[in-house]
Amino acid sequence: MTNTYTSFLEDSSHFLTIPITKTLYVDSLTPVDLFQRVQDEAVYLLESNDDTSPWSNYSFIGLNPFLYVAEENGEYIIKDRYLQPRFSASSFKNAVQTVDEHFKVKLPNLPLPFKGGAVGFISYDAVSQIEKVQVNKENDLQMPTFHFMYCETLLAYNHQSKELVLLRYVQLNEGDTEAEKSKKYQLAVEDINSYVNQIVNPSTNKLPLVFNSEQKDVTFKGVTSSYEKEQFMNDVNKIKEYIKSGDVFQAVLSQRFQVPTKASGFDIYRVLRLVNPSPYLFYVKVDGVELIGSSPEKLIGIENGELEIHPIAGTRRRGRNEEEDQHMYEDLIQDEKERAEHYMLVDLARNDIGRVAKYGSVQTPVLMELVKFSHVMHLISKVTGTISPSVHPIDALLAAFPAGTVSGAPKVRAMQILNEIEPVARNVYAGTVAYLGFDGNIDSCIAIRTIVLKDEVAYVQAGAGIVADSKPELEWKETRNKASALIKTIQIAQDIYDKKENVYV
Repeated sequence: MTNTYTSFLEDSSHFLTIPITKTLYVDSLTPVDLFQRVQDEAVYLLESNDDTSPWSNYSFIGLNPFLYVAEENGEYIIKDRYLQPRFSASSFKNAVQTVDEHFKVKLPNLPLPFKGGAVGFISYDAVSQIEKVQVNKENDLQMPTFHFMYCETLLAYNHQSKELVLLRYVQLNEGDTEAEKSKKYQLAVEDINSYVNQIVNPSTNKLPLVFNSEQKDVTFKGVTSSYEKEQFMNDVNKIKEYIKSGDVFQAVLSQRFQVPTKASGFDIYRVLRLVNPSPYLFYVKVDGVELIGSSPEKLIGIENGELEIHPIAGTRRRGRNEEEDQHMYEDLIQDEKERAEHYMLVDLARNDIGRVAKYGSVQTPVLMELVKFSHVMHLISKVTGTISPSVHPIDALLAAFPAGTVSGAPKVRAMQILNEIEPVARNVYAGTVAYLGFDGNIDSCIAIRTIVLKDEVAYVQAGAGIVADSKPELEWKETRNKASALIKTIQIAQDIYDKKENVYV
């Protein structure tokens, strides 16, 4: 343990939530192995898993939430581990501030990008609480607009060094006696040692997933959609009329697919992380719903007061060899439509950061750089700034929300049009999955390439950016093409489930 009882007691005179930590080296385990060995207590796994990606190289596993923050009928309720209400707040920012004030967290002295805090989601429909956009009344999934968990224990795994940090937060009460503090400290030490034992000596050996994705063709048989093809194409034309009349330059029209499945959420995640590795991989269990995602795109990052958005626009598939790869890149970089859309989204990102940054600090250090992922290549830019001293990190997160890449431009008018046209509420799709660190650092991704699993139905949503010269048939195909990788993932996981069932018949 890096924290002695003596140092813990000293900290307890200033703080009520105090970390104790232990570090191991686990050279032969993967994040999936680690998650499975603590699966009964685990509620999320956050990963970055693309060898060609320049971002983070950590995986985080959260165990045993001790606090929940969720929006309920316009109020933000803070509940304890037993789901009993403790506090309420009038806004999400106030709820986060209330947690900070009442739980007085001591930060661990560790070089981790995330040292604990809240993990969860903001649904796209939260825009109605931020901008002048009405709620879509057809909300069949009935998910909250904000839902975050604070975990008692965090496992942080460094992919390169193979170092695993176990971080356990001890919660004290005002007025605890030294005997009570000692008891809580010892319990935390026992918890950490128990987790170490579970990791080193697992009670069961989990079988690996075995499948061949190349032998599985995606099928839309049994898949239903929120749209009939004709209605979708009619709505593309409606948006083009709005563009023609000068309301917007672009709007991202989406359709939602529903896939019945008995596959487990974690098996779907295990398939997804292999067939579609990405800078932002996540598996989150929250309120009876599982979120399974492979997002390529940051919404906003905040690290030590520095803001960063990575607009992505412009996509081509990877080539089968270096020559074809280069041809794909040249075709992409010379496409005037792709370049114009990219510049528009860079301007949106500069505007979003400019709302919360120090005057004169907004920069675009990277403009239209090619980044290659496993299956596709994208044009990506980087917009940065320094947060204004008067701005809370949550304000900066909400200033960037939702991303222009999933709404349109101008953003508010595009969202109003989409709310009028789209047949169902988006819920998590096009919102964000994020961590909000106790230290004020935030990392968030756009909830695209994301599966929502609820009551044995997997929901997949995908959109297409509609512009003045869009062709309705092609936009319909684009949404189906974007969704097909996730639908294929679900179908592979279902095949694995069926084979398991046959073994036990």
